[in-house]
Amino acid sequence: MTMRQTLTALTLIVLTACGGPAGEAAAEDQVAAPAAATPTTSAPSAAAARDETDTIMLASAASACEAEDYKAFFDAMISSAAVRRKYSAATIDFGRFDASRTPYAAIEEKKIAAGDYRVFPIQMVDYYRKSVVPARAGDKDEYVILAFNQSQANQISVEWTRVHYDGKSEGGDDLGNALDLSGQPYEADGPTDGQLLLYPTATCWELVADNRYERR
Repeated sequence: MTMRQTLTALTLIVLTACGGPAGEAAAEDQVAAPAAATPTTSAPSAAAARDETDTIMLASAASACEAEDYKAFFDAMISSAAVRRKYSAATIDFGRFDASRTPYAAIEEKKIAAGDYRVFPIQMVDYYRKSVVPARAGDKDEYVILAFNQSQANQISVEWTRVHYDGKSEGGDDLGNALDLSGQPYEADGPTDGQLLLYPTATCWELVADNRYERR
């Protein structure tokens, strides 16, 4: 049998196999499957949810600026990367310091261009302030307490401290008593884990510095 005759015979076999009822059913299955897999509705994407949050927080930040409410402004900054991008200085002074020494000893100091700054330390989770990177990896019970100070020049210092809560609350949003990470009661004038500095602009404030205090 020549090569041409062989190909003709194979073609006839394939056509015969597909021409019967079983072949027709298989073809229908192949066409129907993609249609069955197509969802009838689509959930909002994570990107769309972020865009909505950014829009809300940018409006909240603008209102806080007009009201000169630095606490509400800072919460908007915690909640939205878009707010941080809009209200950051051209460069941010970033430093890590050994807080176990007196005075604190610099471990690392550098300037970060605002467009490259990706290490903001605090986030908002279910309306609670929490650290982006907890001291103990995976610790979902670590929260952050803030202490605000405003200078006569309208410069805002935001000191932040990692804490746990003992759960002894009276209900509602109260998480109980704050404890430092060693289990001792939190003291407002005790050691902190970092400081963020906001300097005034013509219309609001902007982030200018991010200092971290490490205990070794």
